[in-house]
Amino acid sequence: MADYIIPLQFKAGAFKFDELDTVDGEALTLCYDEKYQLLTYDTPLEGSEVRVYTVPRELMPNGLTAVYDDTGTLDKVEFSDGERTRLFYIWFKNISKSERGVLKFVKEQADMIAKEIVGKKQTLSRLFVEKFYDGEAVDIAVKTATAEEVQAVVDKYGEPSSADNSGNYPVENRFEIDRETLGVMLMCTSGIFRSMLFGKAVEAFEERIKKRVLDKAKKTDDFRFICEEYD
Repeated sequence: MADYIIPLQFKAGAFKFDELDTVDGEALTLCYDEKYQLLTYDTPLEGSEVRVYTVPRELMPNGLTAVYDDTGTLDKVEFSDGERTRLFYIWFKNISKSERGVLKFVKEQADMIAKEIVGKKQTLSRLFVEKFYDGEAVDIAVKTATAEEVQAVVDKYGEPSSADNSGNYPVENRFEIDRETLGVMLMCTSGIFRSMLFGKAVEAFEERIKKRVLDKAKKTDDFRFICEEYD
C-alpha cells in the first residue's frame, strides 16, 4: 500500500504529482494498493469512500495530475492512462454544481453516442436505453435493433414480447457512456443526492437521445423506444 497526498489548496493551474509541494494543510489522500491496482480515497467533505479500479501500477504516481481553479482550490484529479485521461476525483461544493456537472457530462456522452448510431444509417425497429446504479457501479447505455434482428429474436424465443427485451440483442449493438467518469462524479456528490441525481441523468440522457436520434434515423412502422433497468 502507498499513500499519495494532494493538497486541497495550492495554486491555480494543472500540476503533475511530483510538482506538488509537501502538504501541511488539508489534503486528499489517495491510497493505492499495488497488488490489486486499486485506488481509494475518502471525499474531503463527507468522508465517503471512492474506489477506482484497474489503475496500472507502472503509471503511479506519475500519471496523476492535480488541477486547481483560479482560487487555488483543488478542482479535480486526473490520470493519464496512455491515450486516455481518466477522472479520479472532482470537487463539487454543492448539489447545484454536482447537477450541472453530471447533466453536462451525460448530454455530451449522449451526443457522441447519437452521432455514432445515426452514422450507421440503419432502419431501427427498437431503441433501448439500459440503466443500472447500485450506489457504486453505474451504467447508462443505448442498444439498437433492426427489423431483421427483432425477427431473429422472436423466432428464437417464440414470443412477440421477447422483442422488447434489450438483453436478447447482441452486445455489439450496445453504446455505453463513460461509466467510470460518471461513477466518480456521483461518488463525489453528497450521498443523499446520488440516486436522485442518477435519475435526472437518465432523464437527460433519454431526452438527448430522442432529440438526436429519433428525428434523424430511419424507423420501422412498429418502432419502439424503451427504457429499462437491469440487475
